[in-house]
Amino acid sequence: MKSLLNKIESIPGTLSLKDKLSSSLISDVYECTYKQTRAVIRFDLPTASKLAIDRKNEAIVLNNIINLGLSPPLIYSDPSAGIMIWKYITGTKPVFDQEKSNTFSLIDLGRNLACIHSSPIPANSKNIFKDSMNLYESLLEESQNEMFFRKASDLYNELVDDGVKMIFSHNDLHSGNLIWNSKYYFLDWEFSSSNHPCFDIASLVRSFNLNENQIRFLSKGYQLNDEIFNFDVIQKWITFIDFLDQIWEIALTKLSRNL
Repeated sequence: MKSLLNKIESIPGTLSLKDKLSSSLISDVYECTYKQTRAVIRFDLPTASKLAIDRKNEAIVLNNIINLGLSPPLIYSDPSAGIMIWKYITGTKPVFDQEKSNTFSLIDLGRNLACIHSSPIPANSKNIFKDSMNLYESLLEESQNEMFFRKASDLYNELVDDGVKMIFSHNDLHSGNLIWNSKYYFLDWEFSSSNHPCFDIASLVRSFNLNENQIRFLSKGYQLNDEIFNFDVIQKWITFIDFLDQIWEIALTKLSRNL
């Protein structure tokens, strides 16, 4: 992998690096100024290349959904170098008070999510969710965690066997990936691909700890299918997502140790 300085020098145009916004085993994210535009830049770390995510595919997705106005515009991408730059979006992290439910915001969130889910799956894009599950299976097989993965996989197969059509899904919706500035902006689309609509819905319910009343407001905005907002079904999806988070941590630890 190129050094950070070499990566910066490989980017055409004027770039000024500013504060680091986040850091993980996968990537480092900074605020920057790129071609006189306030922006965010992500530099992949070696672990990223071992995951099922595909930066070229991510760029395809972002360019296909730009018309929705729900994601930061992509302004530069070099998948081979693990570099991506977006326009900086100002805003605040949404908070939903369970004592004083902000019904307008929840309805708007449901409406925006329905807009994403009703968008066509981008042509030539990969099924990152399926590829990720296949990767986790291979990493956890013949280990003490293999049965744990089987339990999660069996639950997922049970949940998707309900006749509901697979849709274009964000696949990583949590409080850190949402910004509010007169409308919602959804961040970090690296795992987006085909999936069951309840995966995104349950991810939001789980992350924001929404109660049944709040879920009803979310469903009012979504409108497309009230049946998928069944509270008991959502709780089963949350159980699967809890499993998946643990599997993700196990897989990431194993990959990082093998570098």
